[in-house]
Amino acid sequence: MSLNVPSRRLLKSAPSSANALVPALQSLSINTRSIHTTPSQQWSLFGWGKQKVEERNKVKEELKQSELARTRKPTQEEIFERVRGRLEGDSIFADTTPSSELAAEQDKHKDWATASAEKKLAAAHAKDQTPTGISLKKDHLVRVVDPDPRSRVRWERKMVIRKLQRGTDPWSVEPKAERIARTERKLVYKTGYLPTSVKKLVHLSRQIRGKTVSEALVQMQFSKKKMAKEVKTELLRAEAKAIVTRGMGLGKAAAAAQKETGAEPVKIQTKDGKHLEIRDPTRIYVAETFVNKGFTRGVELDYRARGRVFKMNKPTTTMTVVLKEEKTRIREHQERVAKKLRQGPWVHLPDRPVTSQRQFYSW
Repeated sequence: MSLNVPSRRLLKSAPSSANALVPALQSLSINTRSIHTTPSQQWSLFGWGKQKVEERNKVKEELKQSELARTRKPTQEEIFERVRGRLEGDSIFADTTPSSELAAEQDKHKDWATASAEKKLAAAHAKDQTPTGISLKKDHLVRVVDPDPRSRVRWERKMVIRKLQRGTDPWSVEPKAERIARTERKLVYKTGYLPTSVKKLVHLSRQIRGKTVSEALVQMQFSKKKMAKEVKTELLRAEAKAIVTRGMGLGKAAAAAQKETGAEPVKIQTKDGKHLEIRDPTRIYVAETFVNKGFTRGVELDYRARGRVFKMNKPTTTMTVVLKEEKTRIREHQERVAKKLRQGPWVHLPDRPVTSQRQFYSW
């Protein structure tokens, strides 16, 4: 069952007798939608609309007052009052702020990170441990540094006895490896994981092998390869580490003095047949370089025909550089020359007994 009810506009314009019928119509128990009516004053100009207009005008007035206060220029009396407070002290550079207020401001603006770190450190020392949980007790520290003191003392005694025996025995000979480790310096430096493949990085590795560090840096500076810049950075790090931790390359002053006096350089021939003139035996050069494969840093999909998808792995590679001084190249050259002299000249028919052959013709 439906009931046709007039709209709000008709009810609003109807006389008061029609408005009195609305509650009676709403009380009817008929299966219809409820009738929503609004008081006539709420929609009038002097009701709801007037209230909103007044609020807007009030907000506009407040914004206007704040803008005027912000853009207003200070008067001459206000400027004098500000300057007078600064000039009251003995000097214009004197701080007239009380020390208590200054301390309060400093405490207010203190870095919260520093405060929290100090708090954690104090709590850790109270518990005899570091903020990371490491014990600071003396017994624990000794146990970590020297876990087996008896074995350490036994090993030290053994090494001292061995050194004395070799030094006092007239027939003992120092092993070659120990002599080289005692007289020559070297550094093995491994780079980080570079975002390239072994196939691409191995060309740069071969390019700097056998050259001095300065020559290798020039090669990497003017190379068109993408990883040349990274290799140059790693070479600089390796050279700095060799100078600081191994004391390599510290004879430049002696080489300069030798050059001024007119002393002739040492002439050698490398293993590759290249002739060199060495004035500074402590000059650093790249003795060995080799490349190793690293982890896969990502996978890229390659979409092919017939709905197939291939995986392209993005590799990483590390380069290991072995730096040595020119002393090592001089020694290797002298060893090659001495070996060649020991062998003697080559003879086409050497004087040795004939074996595994008959003394007469076989036909």
